[in-house]
Amino acid sequence: MKFIDVHTHLHDRRIIKDVMGIVERAENIGLHYMVTCATMEENFQKTADLAVTYDSILPCFGIHPWFLDTLSPEWLAHLEGWLERIPSGIGETGLDFLARGADRDLQVAVFKKHLTLAIDLKRPINIHIRKAWDALIHVLKAHGPLPGGGLVHSFSGSADLAQLLARYNVSVSFSGSVTRPNTKKKIRALKAASLDRILFETDTPDIFPTLDSEQLSAIEAANGAGTGLNEPRFVPAIVEIAALRRGIGFEEMADHGYNNALRLFAPLMAAGRENDGDTQ
Repeated sequence: MKFIDVHTHLHDRRIIKDVMGIVERAENIGLHYMVTCATMEENFQKTADLAVTYDSILPCFGIHPWFLDTLSPEWLAHLEGWLERIPSGIGETGLDFLARGADRDLQVAVFKKHLTLAIDLKRPINIHIRKAWDALIHVLKAHGPLPGGGLVHSFSGSADLAQLLARYNVSVSFSGSVTRPNTKKKIRALKAASLDRILFETDTPDIFPTLDSEQLSAIEAANGAGTGLNEPRFVPAIVEIAALRRGIGFEEMADHGYNNALRLFAPLMAAGRENDGDTQ
């Protein structure tokens, strides 16, 4: 079986020193690609360097809604520059209205800029949404279906939303949170989503999946203890649990997740690394 992790943060300071080991452990279990998402201008270069160094790493560049206070006056030009220089997607970007002090107007304005780039460049977009579903749908309605597609990562919306997003060429990605015992809403969404719209991710190094001791022991016995944090190599375990909850076979679910991710990110893979070597 083959797998793709559609959302990680391999630049994260907690794990970046062990990226070589993380990639090796992931590839050893059949993980072909890992999508790593920048979150602010400060880590654009690190994200690009990872993609240049490892063929299995696909980069996305964007400004996370948590870090809008880091925006420089030239942030949009910086973002456009990286998207021009290296085959890449857009993100992590999105809307997070959970915090009381969130500047919702600024979040929407910045997200719209990302979305416009995704449409104009026909690039896949990696979207973060918390407590902002109505705002997301409003923005998507205004922009129309995304030609390059997109995903909502670590999907936490309703079953109806999982189906609605497909109208805008947006898929839903399930993280380790779908493995938790009491995650009824996510399970309903997993069961309702079209099988050609389901993706899987780890959100490395966060959202460690809930695994039983037998699963965890088998993973570690085959591939070492690793970092102790979440890693892309846990995607198969997430897929296996998701398959049980959806009521289909592990291999069937793995095939859907892999092929859906392949279609979404194929333009970045097909572009190869012609522009590698000049990321400065």
